[in-house]
Amino acid sequence: MIILIAVLTLAGFLGVHLIKMMRMYLIVMDRKISFDGFVPAYLRTTLVNLAVPYKLGEIYRIAVFYRISGGFKTGFFSVLTDRFFDTMALVMILLPYQLFISRSVTVPTIMLTVFLAVVLMTYVVFPSSYVFLNRYIITSRTSKRSMTALMILEHVNGWYEYVRDLVTGRYGILLLFSLAAWILEIAVLAGFSRICGRNFTVADFGAYIESIVSGRGFELGKRYTLTGAVIMAVLTIVFTAIYLIRRRREKRI
Repeated sequence: MIILIAVLTLAGFLGVHLIKMMRMYLIVMDRKISFDGFVPAYLRTTLVNLAVPYKLGEIYRIAVFYRISGGFKTGFFSVLTDRFFDTMALVMILLPYQLFISRSVTVPTIMLTVFLAVVLMTYVVFPSSYVFLNRYIITSRTSKRSMTALMILEHVNGWYEYVRDLVTGRYGILLLFSLAAWILEIAVLAGFSRICGRNFTVADFGAYIESIVSGRGFELGKRYTLTGAVIMAVLTIVFTAIYLIRRRREKRI
């Protein structure tokens, strides 16, 4: 029975990261990044994310996607967009549970909810704010500072347009991928908990998420992260080797 649970848990773990990988690729697929190069890049950045606490590995992910895409905006905003949809799905699962079942909303959940609200509000109100500020600066100000402010505003608008291009027509499927990944990860954690000889509750999942955000120790979370890092290390070595072998063969042809 334990062997079957272990096999299903491993399959679920691979499924979680396959969904997350496809979500990330859906964001960057228009940026001329080959899928063969994308896969090892995703795997090694995920490995670093598992190994480095407080999600600081996202900085490395930005650097990697900046390098393979040739543009900082792609590296930075693709990772930011990926994190946004991942966080939105997580809050959509955690907040109703904590409000209506556990009756206790944790600080990390509040922080994530506030972050989402601020980002969404900024995204919604920026277009009208940009039009107003742009017109105001052009018609009412002629100083050097006004020109600097206008340049900054144009840069910010360029970033906004870039992010909009990344997600236009993909909101639904990105959110669907994110929800599917988190729901499957709950099942994977339940299976992993059984392998470790303990029962798993949704409260344990909340504690796992809180440990990721706050850095507090959580024994099940530590074991799960360590096991995931080992699996990801193996996958990274295998797929990186396959990619390098293919590249070498292509150069010979």
